[in-house]
Amino acid sequence: MTNPATIPSAGAYDTITVAPGLRIPFLADFTRKNRGAHARLEVLGADVGYQVETENRPFDGIVPDLKNGEDAVWIIFGSTPDQHLTHGVYGVTAIRVRLAAAVHGAAVLIEARDGTKILLELSRPEDYELPPATAASR
Repeated sequence: MTNPATIPSAGAYDTITVAPGLRIPFLADFTRKNRGAHARLEVLGADVGYQVETENRPFDGIVPDLKNGEDAVWIIFGSTPDQHLTHGVYGVTAIRVRLAAAVHGAAVLIEARDGTKILLELSRPEDYELPPATAASR
């Protein structure tokens, strides 16, 4: 089992901390590059303990929500309405990303103001590709 508080196999040389002002363009690009990868979402927090919220579900996107100073992040899963799942993280204080490599998929660690940590681990996107998004599929 991985340690849910850290990005597996990540070190200073392969982990990016996403600055708040760059979250929108960075996460849009991250979504384009990783859409379709199978995902595992882990939650670690004082109120919830350690939980696996979902695993082996297609990743559809990750979107920051900055309106009204909320500083939230939404993680979206599923390629069809019956597979759809959205997880929201509020009061985000840090986003750290391990980019995909030849031997592993990308990972995103989100830290919230209340101390909760969310770890999103992805397969390599080429292992499980989704068709391109269309307006009708959203």
